[in-house]
Amino acid sequence: MKRINWLFTFTSLSVLLVTIERFSFTTSIILQPYSYLRLHEVVQMSLIILLTVVIPAFFLKEVSHNFEALKTKRGQILSLLFLIGVYFYATGNGVHEVASYLFNTFCPVNTFKSTLCGSMFFNDYYFGNILYFIGAFLMTVPLILIKMMYPNKTFNRKDLPILLINGFIYAFAIFAYAAFDRVLVGVFYSLITMIVVDLLFLTIKGKKLNYPYTLFGVITYTIGTIASLIVRFH
Repeated sequence: MKRINWLFTFTSLSVLLVTIERFSFTTSIILQPYSYLRLHEVVQMSLIILLTVVIPAFFLKEVSHNFEALKTKRGQILSLLFLIGVYFYATGNGVHEVASYLFNTFCPVNTFKSTLCGSMFFNDYYFGNILYFIGAFLMTVPLILIKMMYPNKTFNRKDLPILLINGFIYAFAIFAYAAFDRVLVGVFYSLITMIVVDLLFLTIKGKKLNYPYTLFGVITYTIGTIASLIVRFH
């Protein structure tokens, strides 16, 4: 199996891990002192989200031809944007996880009126998520642009089924964020990313199969976003 397909598979497994953990026993274990967090938030911030950053770092190595593209001025700019994306992605997740625990544990989630609970709600659903999705965008698009500098001419039709399966799995993660969240932040993120990724894909001249990371992005964001819009606005 191609190395990039292994990375797609690890990405899918990380998405499944995020989902499974959110419904696991860790959500019922409150840590001391002061009931500061559940085990769930600690696992998410210290292990699972770390994994979802490490895998894109390997994607950066793969799409840049072992960092060869980073020697160019364009590659350096794109890699810097990717690094900025990692920062916002991790910061946003931290804000979201902590605020989500505090808001859902100590506030009446549907009838809150205090400034304190309002602050927790805003940090949870808006500020944290906005930073997180800005980071996700900046981690995704630069990788696509770097990959477009180096076509993968060894990727062929027999490698496509694994890419498609993993693309569908990841699309469900986008769908879950965008379709059912209390606010529309996830919808706007997936819609904007879908438009950008699809437009970049359409600009490719030649064999589009030579750009598997771009194709993966098209599949995940197009399916996930369209399904989310149907559920949201049906």
